[in-house]
Amino acid sequence: MRHYWNAAGGGWLVVALVTGLSASAVVLPPMQSPSPALLKMADTERAFARRAKETTVRQAFIDFFADESIAFEPDPVAARESMRKREAPPQPPGFELLWEPRLGDAASSGDLGYLTGPAEYVNPGKPTTYSCYFSVWKRQADGEFRVILDVGVPTPEKTAFAPGFVRSAAVASWKGHESKEQSQASLLAFDKAFGSMIAAKGASQSFAAVMHEAGRLNRRGLQPMTRTEGVAWLAREVSEMTSEPLKAETSDAGDLGYTWGRYSAKSPKTSVTSYYVRVWTRKADGSWQLVSDVTTPPVK
Repeated sequence: MRHYWNAAGGGWLVVALVTGLSASAVVLPPMQSPSPALLKMADTERAFARRAKETTVRQAFIDFFADESIAFEPDPVAARESMRKREAPPQPPGFELLWEPRLGDAASSGDLGYLTGPAEYVNPGKPTTYSCYFSVWKRQADGEFRVILDVGVPTPEKTAFAPGFVRSAAVASWKGHESKEQSQASLLAFDKAFGSMIAAKGASQSFAAVMHEAGRLNRRGLQPMTRTEGVAWLAREVSEMTSEPLKAETSDAGDLGYTWGRYSAKSPKTSVTSYYVRVWTRKADGSWQLVSDVTTPPVK
């Protein structure tokens, strides 16, 4: 989930999946105006943040997460059910979890999208800590948006974003027509093939092949990396990697989706096994491009 309570001094962990903006040498397409669905998602995110200030962080997460939402603790569990079952930790006096949406996109069908932005943990008497959240939102039967995935990374300082709220430059160009089952099968197959490419050619070359120019690589303890930065980091830090998708879901329009699954990675100094969450946008030819890749806390 977005931000567990470690920063508040409690037993909860609240995490967030993220796409921060940093300088890049590539020329990206111009930003397009946010759609009504994207603006509604952003307004819901702001209401979520207000709810956390008015009540407690735990209550806000229960209120704004969907029943189908997943959290990684570190293995995947039903997020809302897990929150409800846990005894509420005491929220320290003056503690605040502050965040706001700064970037995102929504499917053309208006039923699925993502948001990202900076988050701060303010705990009086202790240093402020930071993360960058990335949340996947899904429209519910009542027309309202709720979080279904919220996984992200702690960062060494506040992540810089463009002023205000803008639509991501990673915009889908897919205009095809197929069933949701077909688009989800397409995305799952694409992510499986991506895993095979990683095993055969290495992480750096494989991510370079599928990541959108406006995409971001997110790793714990680091600021979100641009495509160029991420490819270079993978070349330095990852000597071997495996990747296996366990879930794929797309929008009704089939132009945006997410996957999550298992991964393992080795570096010259260490190895890690955990899960990943990826958000994808679709090209006109039906292939998929990676918008954001976030890894969850290691499985011990």
